[in-house]
Amino acid sequence: MPSLRLALNQTDTTVGDIAGNSELVLRWTRHAAERGAQLVAFPEMALTGYPVEDLALRPSFVDASRAALAALAERLAAEGLGAVAVVVGYLGRSTTSSDRLGLPVGSPQNCAAVLYGGAVATRLAKHHLPNYGVFDEFRYFVPGDTLPVVRLHGVDVALAVCEDIWQDGGRVQAARQAGAGLLLVVNASPYEAERTTPGWSWSAAGPPRPGAPWPM
Repeated sequence: MPSLRLALNQTDTTVGDIAGNSELVLRWTRHAAERGAQLVAFPEMALTGYPVEDLALRPSFVDASRAALAALAERLAAEGLGAVAVVVGYLGRSTTSSDRLGLPVGSPQNCAAVLYGGAVATRLAKHHLPNYGVFDEFRYFVPGDTLPVVRLHGVDVALAVCEDIWQDGGRVQAARQAGAGLLLVVNASPYEAERTTPGWSWSAAGPPRPGAPWPM
């Protein structure tokens, strides 16, 4: 029976610090690989931090994100980690026009990619763009329309981003129809350090516990 060792990395990225976030991906990929991981996943938009908000509207920032993605793939291979599949979120752009007025080819997208063998093996863009609470993604991004499935060590792995799994007829159903053995979903949420909600807290070491800050 095929088996796949997966590492899920919950990293504390910084919005706008593409170089620093790339270093985090490299460091924790090495950490995971040393422990036998064959597939390593990082959060939604891990390269740019999340949420980028109006930074998404700067073409130079989109270009920097895309260039950093390719450079990261090459660096992973150069440091002996090319045989590990790495799923990482980044800020990308569309290759087709959108039906939405004023969003032509090249509009920003909330993307993720699989890095393998020194290259970007495949990419996808988030389908469902939340527009409630602290989320305002419909304002910034255009949606994707593909469900990549990659085969790793005999396991077919489908990929999706955050909100995509909450929608009826969305990526869960598509992954089932594609016969995938695993649906890997990367996600992220913004938070504020030291913001307190009475009675609960969050720490990197475990689940919420009474009495300390809860990031919102």
